[in-house]
Amino acid sequence: MKNIFKILSVLFLISCKAQTITPLYPVDSSPTNEIIVNQYYKDVDNDYNPYVGTWKWESGNNSLTIIFNKVVYNNNGHGDFSDLLVGEYQYIENGVELVNTFPLIEPIGIPNIVNQEDPWENNIVSIRIADTHKGIPPCPECAPNTRFIILEISDPAKPNLMGDIVMARFVESSVEKIRARIYKTHNLSNSNGELSIPENSIYTLIKQN
Repeated sequence: MKNIFKILSVLFLISCKAQTITPLYPVDSSPTNEIIVNQYYKDVDNDYNPYVGTWKWESGNNSLTIIFNKVVYNNNGHGDFSDLLVGEYQYIENGVELVNTFPLIEPIGIPNIVNQEDPWENNIVSIRIADTHKGIPPCPECAPNTRFIILEISDPAKPNLMGDIVMARFVESSVEKIRARIYKTHNLSNSNGELSIPENSIYTLIKQN
């Protein structure tokens, strides 16, 4: 009987310490400011996976290139964990490069753009997954059940500014595309300024690799 009691006690302690897995989608279960120790916000449906790679929008002498990578089981430093979609980008306007956050050295294939010490230091970082952003950006090609990815974007040349990206992926004529809108510039210093990429711009990026 004592052995049975000991076994049950150990199982109880293990269950108390077990990690809680919470899906990143639906939106009401996404990470909040509340820190829940040993909580893992997991991309259980692999919504981030199709975005991994290089994407490019071009119009005349203007272009936007974004490289996305997925981070799995990132320790947020507060006792909880999460999967992230992170990115770096290059924006060219009228043939002039206004911002380029890509690493100077890129390995063969998809560049390892993840900041290994702290993925949150990448210039594009996911916030949440939602299905409530239809029209922001407009995406008539997207399926009715499309999930949108909401991310933050920063500009190294303008450290006091942050912006939001809302994007959705779709396939058109066998070509993978992203429809993205950059909006809501947040000024952290209460001074005037704009991101290098114009606010409320809408882009259709095509998968490069």
